[in-house]
Amino acid sequence: MTKKILGISCLLLAASQPVFAAHPLVTDDAGVQGAGGIQIETNTDWSRQNGAASHVGAFTFTYGVTDHLDLFTNLPQTFQSPTGTGVGDVSVGAKWRWHEADGLALAFKPEFFMPSGDEQKGLGTGKNGLGLTGIASYETGPWTLHGNIGVRLNRFQREEDQQSMRKTVWRASAAVWYGLNEQWRLVADTGLAQNADAASKKLPSYALVGVIWSPNKTVDLDAGAKFGLNKAEVTRQFGVGVTLHF
Repeated sequence: MTKKILGISCLLLAASQPVFAAHPLVTDDAGVQGAGGIQIETNTDWSRQNGAASHVGAFTFTYGVTDHLDLFTNLPQTFQSPTGTGVGDVSVGAKWRWHEADGLALAFKPEFFMPSGDEQKGLGTGKNGLGLTGIASYETGPWTLHGNIGVRLNRFQREEDQQSMRKTVWRASAAVWYGLNEQWRLVADTGLAQNADAASKKLPSYALVGVIWSPNKTVDLDAGAKFGLNKAEVTRQFGVGVTLHF
């Protein structure tokens, strides 16, 4: 039973993690860096579920290859969890914004996950995995709306996980930004995902609110609070982050 809980914790974390969206959001936007643009993002989140506390973080580096294509790499880290601490499954990927007109932008975001996390601690699957996200963003005045539909394909090293975990996990989410002025944005996010536990039909669902402050064009500072809408999701989570643009 303990080993099964380790696997479930790993995949629930993978299913609920953002596809490297603008922290604190889970839903990604269709924005790209532009040719030669660089973005460095670091964030950390504290959460609690079923009485157990966790502390995780991530470092993401993004480079704009063209005005429509970004390449990125993400390094997740677990600082505290009921199962163990260490580096998670590092990933590399791309975001291709293939349409932009009249305030509407559409993008695809494929990802490749490498088995760098210790699957015995629930920090990874032990094998390579794939992910794909479809992204839509629409801007009108101070409002910006975002929607995501994604899927992650997992393979498992541990036989216990192969038997108890879903190999394909889908997720869907939507977010809204409201620009108070050039420096302050209020954000909200909600979504749900397929449960990683093959024996459960309950869909982890969440709601999130936060704020992003941009004192200049180089720095974004953010904070957000996430709440589970059912027992399959984290009970509550609080996070902060820093994003640099060059």
